[in-house]
Order: sequence, then C-alpha cells, then structure tokens
Amino acid sequence: MTAVEINVRGSASVRLAPERATVHATLSAQGRAPDPVFEKVATAVAEVSTSIDALHHAKRGPVTRYAIDGVRTGSHRPWNAEGKQLPLVHTATVSITAVFNDFGELADWVSSTSRIGGLSIGHIDWSLTGAKRLDVERKTRQKAVRDAGRRAQDYADALDLGLVRVRSISDPGLGTAAHPEVRLAKAMASPLDGPVVFELRPEEITIASEVEATFVVERRR
Repeated sequence: MTAVEINVRGSASVRLAPERATVHATLSAQGRAPDPVFEKVATAVAEVSTSIDALHHAKRGPVTRYAIDGVRTGSHRPWNAEGKQLPLVHTATVSITAVFNDFGELADWVSSTSRIGGLSIGHIDWSLTGAKRLDVERKTRQKAVRDAGRRAQDYADALDLGLVRVRSISDPGLGTAAHPEVRLAKAMASPLDGPVVFELRPEEITIASEVEATFVVERRR
C-alpha cells in the first residue's frame, strides 16, 4: 500500500455584534494669546470630564474606563492666500478616550456634548470583550481545522480511498475586521426643537481563521 498526501486549506468565520465602543476625541482651541486659549480648553475639559465621570460612576455605568490626557500646546504663524505671513496663533489640544458598553448612552453623550466648542470626535473603535474574543477565536480555529478535515476527506472519497489521517497543520493566523464600518443614522430633531439625536449602528465584527493542513491516506495497490 502507498500513502497519498492531500494538502488542503480550511477556513471559518463568524460575525458578531460589537460589545464595546472606544471613542477617540479631542478638545482644541486657538487664538492670538496663550492664556485665553488654554483657559478655553480647560473649561471645555472640565465640562467633558464631568459628563463622562457621571456615566462612569453611574449604576451599571455605560463608561467602563476613560482617560483625558495628552495635552499639547504650541504656536505657529499661518500664511494667507496672498503669501503674507499672519500674526502668531497659539493652540492647545487635549486627547480624550472613553470606553462605552451601552451604544444608546454613547449616542446620547455624542448628542449632548456636540454643543461644547472645540470638541471633535475623531473615530470610534468597535470591539468585543476580552473573554468573548478569546472564546470566539478558539471556536473559530477549531471550525477551520474541521473544515480542512472535511475537505481532505472529500478528495479521498472522490478517489475511493479510505479515511484520512492528519500529518501536519500550520496556522497562518487569525484575521479580524480591525475597523468595522459605523453607520450613523440621520440626525433627528425632536418635535419640540430639543437636542439632535443620533442612532449609532455599527457593522458586525468579523473574526476569521485559516489553517493549512496535510492529510495522508493509504491507497490500496
């Protein structure tokens, strides 16, 4: 009897709704004098910090953790359209990150803080909890291995051979949609001209796994 090698690639993927949203935002201001610029940013930081801290310490707080840091100050002399250098402009910027586990509360926070001057939301990272991610990755890898086994057995069956045996498996690695697209519903104003309301609808997170495997099966002479 001679052995036949069958080389296959197995794959598996799963799509899941995100469980966490990490907001990356900045507060910035600029002006002709440094002190008013810094004071403007400091006032805005205090307002944003109060709003996030209240959510962080609320019962079942929707904000699991946050940070307000990365203070940057500077100055520059801009140029106008005619190529003339303008007077010195002072700037101040503060970085903000906050992790939400309730997307409705996140949308409310975005709406309520939109009136704060100088606040800009750069992007939102959507993710799973650590425990959930590890569990999903483990199950996805196992599904990829089983898929490889099924593929190899299909080839063996087509040649009227016996049961395949695994010889080797290599893992090219897990793949994840790093920045799932965020769909932002159209802003809607309340009938009483209240604050603008947003509904955040993130795309699902895709976790995929692939394995390359070699199977062998004995071929009868």
